[in-house]
Amino acid sequence: MACTATYDQEVVFTNRGKKKVTHITLYKQAVCTWIPLQIMEVNSRTVFLHMSLSNAGESMSSITLSVPLSSDLSSDVEDYSCKALFQDNKDEKELIKSMKENSCVETFSVDVNHIPPSTYTVTGLGPPASGNDVGLPTGLPQDAALHGETSVIEEKLRKLVLSSNSETSDKQTRASFLNNPEKIHENQSSCVSLIFLKDTETKAIFSFFATNSEATFPFQLRPVTDYELVVFRGWETQKLCYRVHAVAHCSFKSYMTQMEVFELYKRALRHTLCLGFLPYYNFIPVTHLYRSKPLLHFLDIYKNTNGIMFKYIKNFGGDQASTLNRNLHGLFFSANVNPTTGLPPPVSYYGDQRIHIPVSLMITPFTNLYFADFYCHYVKHKVTLVVTRKGSDADNFCRSRLLSLSQSFNEFLYLSPGSHVAMVNTRVTVEVFYTESIDIVNLLKSKYAYITTVKQSGNPLLKTIFGIPKRKDCQICNTK
Repeated sequence: MACTATYDQEVVFTNRGKKKVTHITLYKQAVCTWIPLQIMEVNSRTVFLHMSLSNAGESMSSITLSVPLSSDLSSDVEDYSCKALFQDNKDEKELIKSMKENSCVETFSVDVNHIPPSTYTVTGLGPPASGNDVGLPTGLPQDAALHGETSVIEEKLRKLVLSSNSETSDKQTRASFLNNPEKIHENQSSCVSLIFLKDTETKAIFSFFATNSEATFPFQLRPVTDYELVVFRGWETQKLCYRVHAVAHCSFKSYMTQMEVFELYKRALRHTLCLGFLPYYNFIPVTHLYRSKPLLHFLDIYKNTNGIMFKYIKNFGGDQASTLNRNLHGLFFSANVNPTTGLPPPVSYYGDQRIHIPVSLMITPFTNLYFADFYCHYVKHKVTLVVTRKGSDADNFCRSRLLSLSQSFNEFLYLSPGSHVAMVNTRVTVEVFYTESIDIVNLLKSKYAYITTVKQSGNPLLKTIFGIPKRKDCQICNTK
């Protein structure tokens, strides 16, 4: 349960005996937590971030800040205001929007890259290559944010949480700081990034610092989970008080691990294996896989790409936590046929021209087959299989992320050795993501492949570019 009890916290600005007392409302926490306070010098609209450590659920003694917080700003205590961040459950985008509108803080972009099984790295934290950001003090070297030193605060505090309902808080890490608070100030003259990672489901917020242009989350993220990331970039002007010159925000969903892929695979098996019949009852033979695109697409291949149908990066169709999304290039084909006639459907949602390629040319002894996804769009469930060339980059990518299947027998689509006919399970729509480009003109000239015309429905361009996410409320194909 999220903490709802609150207490009044006093923040005091002082200068040569003059004081200004402000009050903010904070949530009580079950453990010591870091509380980020947004301090603003109203005349210059300059923003500071002050990190205060609570004392586990009790009202803290007054937080005292000596002004000016930077030598070029006002010494009048009346010119400073204070509020707590991440305390009112407002959307992080609103936080950045408000900061952008009411201050001189700039915005920048960060990206989150994933390396299996669960390593996530934030990139783009450092200043632009052109030099200092707006507002950097003139005394700092241009490469200050890129030096190789690791500060104590980055090393010791990055596992501390700002929420009481997370089970991953680290008592030993907290003790390391509490026993050595004086070390915090070391190595903080250069540009740093204050990173806040929020689990939108549990509301836990993790904080850590980075001094380089990228930072790897030092703990395992929960798979298939939505995260919000807020990064403040600046430099330390007083102990644990940072002048903010730029802020960034991004949201992402953590990818499935192989364990989650295996769970999807088991769900697909339960759905496809019809009770009361032998497993192969739903299988029928197919000779070709097919791919539908608009006529202009094929004309462009004939005229501009020397007959090559080039692979492209996978969109966000299917499970939004699929590790394939925006990471792997390929071409989608379908093995979906009518169980009675054995023919593909007469209507296409992806274009009015359909190319048919023998399945025996795509699944060969030189390829590997992987199970990748199981999802639905309110109608028939779909299974995504991936075909890779053995030893290729795509093959290496899939080996550590997906579930390997036997090409000679599996529960969805298989080609027996020496056969030109594949068997496909008609209980689901089987899609094949083929990770190589194809010379379709050569295949057509040699009559290995052929093209048919079908009726088109809907806008194929939108489905191709963005993809259609899976149905989130389906109890059959969702693991959560």
